Order: sequence, then C-alpha cells, then structure tokens
Amino acid sequence: MIAQLQKSLQQSSTYEKKNVEVALAQVSLKDRLASLNNSAEQWKKRPIRHTPPPLQNRTNANIQDDLPIFGRAQQMKRQPESQPAPRKPCDITSGLSKFFGNSQKPSGAESSSQATDSNEIDLDFISSKATPILKSVSRPRAPNRKRAAKSENFDDRIRLESVEINEEAFVETEEEPEKLETQAQAIAAIKGAKQLLKSPTKVSPYPEVMLIQIRGSKNIDVRLIAPAISSIHEYACFVVVHHKSLFKYEGSMSNILERTKASQLCIEILGKGDLNCAAESTSTVTENNKSTLSKLLHCSENNVSDDYNYQPTSEPFETTISKLNLVFRIADDKSAETLSRRERLSYNILQPNDVLIFDFGSEIYVWTGRYSSKVSTAYALEYAKQLMRKPVKSAKSLLGDSESFCGDGRPEWTLFRKIHQGVLDVLFKAKFADWPETREVMTTCKPKPLFSNKNPELRTYEDVKVADQDIDVEELVNRMLEEQEVDPVLMLEDQEINRKMQDVISEDTSLWILKGEFLQSIDFTHHFDSKRCYVLRWQYRIQKSGVRRIKTGKEEERETGRSRIAFFYWLGEDTTPKQHGLCALRIKEIDRDNSPRIRVADGNEPALFLALFRGKFMVSSDLQQEKPFRRYVVVGANAQETSLREIVDLDCQLRSHASYIETSINGSSVVCGANCTPEQVHFVLAHAENLRHVAGSSGKPDVEVEGEKKTRSWVNSVGRKRSMRVWRIFENESEQANHLSGHKDCAFTFSQQILTETILIDVGEAIWLWSEEVVTTFALKVIEKYWRDRNGPARVVYKGAEPEEFKALFLKWKNFEVETVLESRDANELLKERCRTFSLKELKERTNLPAGMDMRRLENYLTDDDFKKAFGIERKEFYSQKAWKQNEARKRIGLF
Repeated sequence: MIAQLQKSLQQSSTYEKKNVEVALAQVSLKDRLASLNNSAEQWKKRPIRHTPPPLQNRTNANIQDDLPIFGRAQQMKRQPESQPAPRKPCDITSGLSKFFGNSQKPSGAESSSQATDSNEIDLDFISSKATPILKSVSRPRAPNRKRAAKSENFDDRIRLESVEINEEAFVETEEEPEKLETQAQAIAAIKGAKQLLKSPTKVSPYPEVMLIQIRGSKNIDVRLIAPAISSIHEYACFVVVHHKSLFKYEGSMSNILERTKASQLCIEILGKGDLNCAAESTSTVTENNKSTLSKLLHCSENNVSDDYNYQPTSEPFETTISKLNLVFRIADDKSAETLSRRERLSYNILQPNDVLIFDFGSEIYVWTGRYSSKVSTAYALEYAKQLMRKPVKSAKSLLGDSESFCGDGRPEWTLFRKIHQGVLDVLFKAKFADWPETREVMTTCKPKPLFSNKNPELRTYEDVKVADQDIDVEELVNRMLEEQEVDPVLMLEDQEINRKMQDVISEDTSLWILKGEFLQSIDFTHHFDSKRCYVLRWQYRIQKSGVRRIKTGKEEERETGRSRIAFFYWLGEDTTPKQHGLCALRIKEIDRDNSPRIRVADGNEPALFLALFRGKFMVSSDLQQEKPFRRYVVVGANAQETSLREIVDLDCQLRSHASYIETSINGSSVVCGANCTPEQVHFVLAHAENLRHVAGSSGKPDVEVEGEKKTRSWVNSVGRKRSMRVWRIFENESEQANHLSGHKDCAFTFSQQILTETILIDVGEAIWLWSEEVVTTFALKVIEKYWRDRNGPARVVYKGAEPEEFKALFLKWKNFEVETVLESRDANELLKERCRTFSLKELKERTNLPAGMDMRRLENYLTDDDFKKAFGIERKEFYSQKAWKQNEARKRIGLF
C-alpha cells in the first residue's frame, strides 16, 4: 500500500512538472489532435459491461421453466398464440431420471417405461436397489435365556376362583308361627327357650392367645402377629390377650405414640371386654420379666428376635406393612373385585350396601353392610375361605416368627371373623386411622346381668322425688358440711400440679400478644392490658427427687425428667369473643407439638399461672392511654400468687377488708382497709416497693388507713371473716364451686359472673342466699339446716335488690337490670311463712298460697291430723310407697 502511494505521488509530481515545464501555448495543433485520436481509440477498446434484463413477476410457470430437472423449454412445443396450450399440473416425479441417471435401469424395464410418460420414473425400482446408509445393529438373543421374573407387586391373593352356591337356600319364606293350643305345649316351649339360654352354642372366633403388635412412627399400625417369644422386640409395643389375662409389653426403643396407643388399646379391651378377654386389669411386662410370657406364647429353639423383624428400613414401618392390605368387594355378578390394595385404609370405604373382604395378612374379616344381602355374604365367606388357603407374600419378615409360615396357607393363629356394620371390635377399628371417635356404635362387650343390685349410695331422680323433703335436706346439708376445701390443682399431661409440689422446675417463659389477627412475640412482661389477649409459653421439667446410686445407694442431685411445654392464653376482661377465637386459633402456628393449652380468663387465673410471675402480675385498663391517676387493689393468697387489678370506677366505695395502691405523677401510695389482714398489708407493701423500683424512685410509700381521710367512702361487709365459699343450689341437690386460685385468706375470689340461678355464699359469720327468682322452700330449708349451730345474719337476696354489704364481697360490681325487684328478707322469717300449714280446702283451691311453695308436694303443708284424715295413713307409710301409688293418692284427693 505504501508503494502505491509513492507511485501515485510520483505521477502527480510528473504531471505537475509537465504542466510547469510545457505551457499549453507551446503545444502544436498536430500533437493535440493526435492525443485526442489516441483517447478515442482507447474508449472504443474499453470492456463492455452487459446489462441484466429487467425483473419479472415470479409465477409457477416461470419457476417450472427455470428448473432444469423438468426441461420444459426443450420438450414442449410452442402452440399458436391464438390457442394457448393448457398448463399441465406440476409433477414432482418428472426429471428424476436425469438426477439419478438411466444406467441403473434394467433392460427389461425399458418397454414399460416407454408406455409411461418420459418424465416419470419408477420409484419402487430405485428403492429396491437403494442401499441404506445407516445400519441398525441387531444382536442375537442369548441361548437359554429365561423370561423376566414376576413383579414384586404381584400377589397371588388377588386371583380368586369363582364359586357357586345354592342361592335358593338363602331366600326367606314367611312362615306362620306355631300355635300353642294346650298349656303343656306352652310350658314345653318355655323350657326349651330357657335351655337355650343356659347352654349357648356360640364359639369365640378369636384364637386362644393373641399377640398384637403396635408399631409405627406417625400412623400407628395395630396388627396380629405370630404368638411367639421371638416375635417380641424392643422397637415396638405388644399386647398379649388371653381370655383370663391381659399383658402389655413396652419396648425400650418404642416411641411415645406407640406406648400411648398400647395403653389406649388395653383400656378399650378391659372396658368393653372385647377380644374374648375377661381380665380385670392389665399387667405390664418389661424386658427383665419377659419370661413370664413364655406360659402363653410359643417358645422355639431360637428365642432371639430375628433381625429383619425390627431393623429400621428406608420407609416407615406403617408404609411397609400396609402393602399386605387387600380389600375385595362382592360385585353385582357375585365376583370378588379388588377395591383397595397395598395402601392404608380409610373409614369411607365402609358403605352400608357393600359386602367387603379385608385381608390384613394375619387377619381376615368379612364385613357386611347394614343393607347388604345374605347371598352376597355367603359368596364373601367362600372367597374368604380361599384366602385362608393362600400364603401371604413377605409375611415372614413382617408378622413375627418365621417358623409359623413354613407350611402352605395361613397359620393356625390367623384371625377369621365375620363382622356386621355397627358391631365392631377394637382390633378391626384400629386399622382405620380416621375412624370417627364420636360415632356411637355397638361394640362387643361383657354380657350384662338382667337384674343388678342397686347401690344404696347412688340416688336417682325417682328416689329423691318419693322421699320426704326434710330427709333430703338433712342428708344434703350433712354432705355440704363434711366437704373439705381443696387446693387448686392443674392437670398437665396427666400430672397434677398444685401449690405443694416442689419438684416442678421452670426452665423458660416466652410471651406473645395478639395484634390484629396474628400473634406477635414480645419481651416478657408482668404488666398486662385488659383490652388485649396474651399467649404464654411455659417450658418446665418435673424433677425426680430421691434418686440413689446403684452401687453406693446414696442419693445424688442431678437433673432428671424430660422438658415439657404448656401454653396459657390469657383473655382480657374487655376483649371480644372474636379475639378469643383468634387467639386460640393462632396458637397452632407457634405450637407444632400439640402441647397442652389452658384458657385463662381475666380474674380467674390458675394459681400456677400467677406463680410464674413471682407475685408481680398486674392488670391495667388501656395501657396505651396515659392516665395521671390509677387505683389498684391487691388480690392473692400468698407472696407468689398476689396480683394488682385496676379499679376503673374511681367513685365506687372501697372495701374495708381490702388494700389498695394509688399511682400518680408524684409516686405511689398505699391505702389499707380497717378489716384487712396483716398478710394483705405485707403484700401491698411489696407491690408498692416493686412499683417504685420500676419507676426508679427512692423512699418509702405513703400509707393511709381507713378513716384518716373523711372524703373517702368505705363499705364493710357484715360478718365477712374469710373469702367466699360458694354452692349452687339445684332442685334437690347442691354443688360446690371452686376458684382456680382460691384461698380462705384471699380478699377477692369469685367475680359477679358467678351469680346465676340460686347461689349459697358462706363468709364465716354471715350467710347469703342469692336467687334470680322466688327462692324455693327446699333452698330455705337448706340454709336453715346449714346455719343452725352458728351465729350471724342469714339473708335472702334477690337479683337487682342487693344491699351494699353484699356487693362489697366482690371486687367490681355492675348493677343488674331487672323488670320486677323483689325485696331482700331474712331467711328464717321467710321460711316460717312458707312452712305454715294450710287446710285441705285451701290447698285444693291454690288461690291464697304464697309464692315459692312446692306444688308437687302440697301434702307437706297439711297438719299430721289432716294428713291422716286425707290419705288414711301416716306420713312415713305414705312416703315408703312407690311413686305411682303416691301420685294416685294425690289425684284421688285433688293435690296432684
């Protein structure tokens, strides 16, 4: 490129020199003419560039003309323009001879090709001579090659041969009952019926000894296995059933689900007398005394369990053993069709119109629906007998001792039973994981005697109704006075936790609060809001004390017991039912193990719940609102269970038996009633000290005693010397109500919500009978007998007319809204009015009788003389009669 540039520069410099050296005027005319002629000659000798023809529209005809394979321009003759030749359709076979060549065409085919168009070729001839480019390798089959083995999923049990039975034998014909014309025939029929009852011919379908295995990691499988010692291992639970005894064996490596299912199975067997077992209790067998089962179970030469019987597999055991399940259904054509195979069963498979055959390997059931036919049942029994003659695949590795499966067919201990819908046993029920527990079904149970001796301690409604009312009142009051107050007990995982239990160790506590519709984790706090819902997670451990060393026998201190978890969801007093439901529902998101969940209502907290806060529990109303002044009352029985409750109504009267704390901007002060106990003063001072410590202030709180400030309003509950002891009075019975954190030294226990129907309240030196309606004579007699040896007021209080002394028993009081208000009266005076006698005429007319009388026992209001004249017998003799005789006598006189 550089050379070209140099040459170009030289030419340009030469041209410039020529122009410079020779002037145009000096060139002669002859030379100029010769130069023009030379230039013209060079123009004539220039290379000629051919111009392409103009483009035309492409058509099918132009395309066919341009393709050389058709050769249309050489073979077709042009026709006159006046008669244009018809266009021949495109033939893709024309021109192939030119492409492939005519040298390969045999001579014998020339004559045939002449008959056809010269443009066509024989494609069949070409394909017959063509040689494939790619060849597939064909491998010869190996000699003596056997067919593939059967699939592992194949089961010989699904092949059942067709059976034939005499269906006419199952057609029921209506026969007229035999007529007993003579007395001798009737007596003979009765004797025959009694003989059948005395000598039943029913034989138990269960084997004499059954060994049931309970095993699984999630869905527990309950199945009958070989009754041998070698079938028992440590990775499952087992139940040995005999008609006189029941044993339970829990393997050392079994999980909690297996042990729970085994215990539940034993309870159902004992309670219902099922599986032909009449044992009275369950005997637990451990690995040390495993030899006790040798009397019932088979003992082979090798008593050690096989490894395949309990070694863990790649899939859960319940999935592996479910492959033995096989279910047939009797179709309309009386054939056995497979309904389910190699899978766990669901309760929905049981339909009342079907007849099913269940084959579980070691158990075969013929299940008949409520509306099934007897003919289908007969076919099912025949098919089930075929199954008994067929062996089970892989049964040796799943159903216990391998020696039991050495022969053909099923072993002798296989259970074969016919079950009708509604009559079930616990072994068949356990095969269905979704069996409805609330469904009421008939179960096989112990035969009940026709006549049973009545327990004299149990009193039925008829016994109470026919007895004398005074006797009922006396017995009821004696039971009430003998009944002792019990400390609050909380049941967690079948463990009673009370105040005296010292082995409960708290490991961790976590707290959540319901915000909107979700739970939000918060830091642990002692201050709750009555307009919120909280969830408390408690992790604890029950320490086993007194553990001794095996060698030395000395006690040692070490951590024992497993960690447990319980959830308390606390519901504020001002929360809505919607919040309660959301709080209970959202616990599932933080509780994946289905731990115990305890519902805690504001004001009725369990003693254990309060003890978790170490006596610092507080409840305020609307914590988000900053109030300059708040008043709290101290509630609790001991230092660990005390709590502060805010009093929203600042105009209400203060209780003389309580102590209060008032908080303001300047600090906190203590206000004590004149009748509060020294323990309550100690509790209120401890709370006040805690509040000052939280606020960061120093010094001692101000203490005020009732009477120092005349502006305060106090109310004293007359006769209150202890916390309330409450009974509910029913028509002829009573029931004591217990508080979850109650104690006789508590300032307040029950809330106003306890007041429903008829309530008896004992506060030491006073007794109250509260009722919504007119109190009955029975309740008046109860309070009279209950208070007969004690001094103090006994008053009847009606809803809406409660005096201030009665309202002072409760922490908060909201007046009832009633239409008619009844006057509160003294109980003894009211009872005297009720118990006065009336004449028989007044009782018959029922016009001037006082309200609240027992209208079913109007004879009680007669004098002894009038009673004997009316009924003709004494009272004691009258009440000793049957109820129907008493009613007939009342009807005859006109007092019914």
